[in-house]
Amino acid sequence: MKNKGFLEVIPAAAISEACQGAAAIIINTTGDPSIVNSLSDLFPQSGYKVYYVEPGINQLRETIALCSRLNIRCIVLCGEELPDIKSIAPEKSYSAALISAGSNEDKSNILTYLLEDGLVSDFSHIAYQSYKYDPLLLQKTKERCFEDLRLGAIRGDISRIEPYLRSVNYLFLDMRSVRYSDFPESLTKSPNGLYAEEICQLGRYIGMDQNLKTAYIYGYPSKSKPKSASAQLTAEILWHMCEAISSNVNEDPGVPEIEKLLLRKIVSMGQEGQDLDFYTSSSTGRWWMKIPEVKNNNNQYVACSYSDYLTACSGEIPMRWLFFFQKINHS
Repeated sequence: MKNKGFLEVIPAAAISEACQGAAAIIINTTGDPSIVNSLSDLFPQSGYKVYYVEPGINQLRETIALCSRLNIRCIVLCGEELPDIKSIAPEKSYSAALISAGSNEDKSNILTYLLEDGLVSDFSHIAYQSYKYDPLLLQKTKERCFEDLRLGAIRGDISRIEPYLRSVNYLFLDMRSVRYSDFPESLTKSPNGLYAEEICQLGRYIGMDQNLKTAYIYGYPSKSKPKSASAQLTAEILWHMCEAISSNVNEDPGVPEIEKLLLRKIVSMGQEGQDLDFYTSSSTGRWWMKIPEVKNNNNQYVACSYSDYLTACSGEIPMRWLFFFQKINHS
């Protein structure tokens, strides 16, 4: 028997204050009903509500704006390509992350747009395959002091991705970043890419994002068969996102009341090195590191992973610590 309280299909016009408190609103612009059918077959592990609407591409911006006013997270299912990025991009400063294998398949040129948009304050480029990008385009990521994490760097330890997604406002997930054997209806038929288990784990990390406003999922085949592997995998990604959103807690070590609840770990870097401060949450397993802001005699707390802490314990300064120290104290 299906759990009737998990997913509720409503018309876009029914989105109102009554929807507040829902884990998320899934906005499907693909016209493919097989996704919601596959999602309805899955069982929630806790009591939460998810609304599902099909507003059509012409109503997308208005629907997202309404959800934003109601402070409800949106998960937007797009077709093979994103809508015109200029029509959905925020008009004020924002942070973003892109999960994409490469630019050859992406006609929307989302990476180019995000690298050139002056409103982007922070950006992470994740799970890309170097040989699918022009090196000059990748170089722009470093020029703007943005982060990247290629596919090979996460294989074997996908938990490294979580800190890159923890404070993102807008998330862009290209389903073509999944390898062909796990996403057989993909038009790219790429032999390499994320595994199905990895993309579902990524869905969980996206849902754990403390500042997420809207997540866009695209690269979905326009013609998908009912109960296809592609529809089922997309539904499972959505399930992991919604489960994480429903159980997410706000943790910010910069807030004194919250910092008291975290476990502080101080790592000595030797007689001539400074101590590195790490914080971890016993409830979620998240990690942070304290980065000194030299000019203002202040500190910033940056998301990190357990492996960063272990690197410090081995006597080496984590590359992520160095990256943010240079970024924060850039003259």
